[in-house]
Amino acid sequence: MELSIFAEPSNQVAVEKVYFTEARPISSIDSEDTPIEIVVSGSGAEYIDLRRSRLYVKAKIVKSDGTALADSENVGIINLPLQSMFSQMDVYLNNKLVSFNTNNYPWKAYMKTILYSGRDELLSQKQSELLFKEVGNLSDPKSVSGGNSGLVTRYAYTKKSYAFELEGNLMEDIFNLEKYLINGVDIYIKLFRSPASFIFISDETSPAYKLELLDVVYKVAKVRVDPGVMLQHSKQIETTPVRYPLTRNEVKMNTIPTGSTEFYWDNMFPQAIPDRLVVGMVKQKSVNGDYTTNPFNFEHFKITDISLSINGESVPGRPLQMDFGDKRNYISAYVRLFESCGKWNKDTGLYISRDDFGNGYTFFAFNNTPCVFEEDYINLVRRGNTRLEMKFDTSTTEAVNVIVLATFSTLLEINKSRDINYVQP
Repeated sequence: MELSIFAEPSNQVAVEKVYFTEARPISSIDSEDTPIEIVVSGSGAEYIDLRRSRLYVKAKIVKSDGTALADSENVGIINLPLQSMFSQMDVYLNNKLVSFNTNNYPWKAYMKTILYSGRDELLSQKQSELLFKEVGNLSDPKSVSGGNSGLVTRYAYTKKSYAFELEGNLMEDIFNLEKYLINGVDIYIKLFRSPASFIFISDETSPAYKLELLDVVYKVAKVRVDPGVMLQHSKQIETTPVRYPLTRNEVKMNTIPTGSTEFYWDNMFPQAIPDRLVVGMVKQKSVNGDYTTNPFNFEHFKITDISLSINGESVPGRPLQMDFGDKRNYISAYVRLFESCGKWNKDTGLYISRDDFGNGYTFFAFNNTPCVFEEDYINLVRRGNTRLEMKFDTSTTEAVNVIVLATFSTLLEINKSRDINYVQP
């Protein structure tokens, strides 16, 4: 290539123009109990770039009666509020539901962001969604001058009922398509609000707050394609459907009762074996909604052993053994997290330091595929019994929720009639 001094550079002629249009909610944004509905029309010749399309929200925190917060009122918002303010997200393409198991959306969005985004992205771009790394005492509910650095930083944007802005990509899997969505496909987005006790953190006596939405806009990236390319696509789709490889992420939860020293979860995914699985634990009252707790504080709860078995065989090797006490012997679990997230032996990293791993960022990852995820292929569907086993040094002192993020390879097909076929395990 260094000697190709007479070669002419290639010209990009397939895409004529990329521009943004605004899709506003067709429903009211005033009520916490009413879902926000957004419709994106697919009529016309333009394709849609879902990866570049973004949601914009302008909001403020007020008291439940609508009055402004007092000076230094101790209430803050949880991390990644652009995503976590929604408890569930339903997405339809031409009236076909293409989002599944979406009632755990806050954890799906948070875990995907923390584990699969680049470190530089998290420290810069993701601040547009008020994502600030939480360091210190992640259980501290004091937002004014507490021990959780991320909560204190976000408080500066939300105090005194200041109006704050958020903008970023939606984290439902369909919005991560690497290829343009063909024209003629309408998109319907339905966003369900999270309760105030979940998205706010406060140690005030009798806290009662609400998130008042001032503006919501979905900024759609429209792509004007060269007429010759469109003609070729229209001919090809007559015989072959459009195919979009897609990574589907599913979140499941289970409960570890109070007083447990062992936990077993059998037949976790009866429909198929996941390609990758990440396990974390949070207090159950955080999941249910509690002003004094942080739902994204993934604690270790003094776990000593964890293993994942597929049809009775431990994967990818023998069970992990750890000591989260003063010795902090958990390096194998920490390394496996990098490996499973596709970052090991590469010039890239995670948002999670070695010390963070034992303080609010305790995730256990298991990769069930022989190759890395960056390759452009779809793994074959495998079926069997997926079983999780955990042991603890001491009995759990309260109910704990086990949160599992599982990854599957899927395929989205669109035919000439614009019928949607979601091929999933």
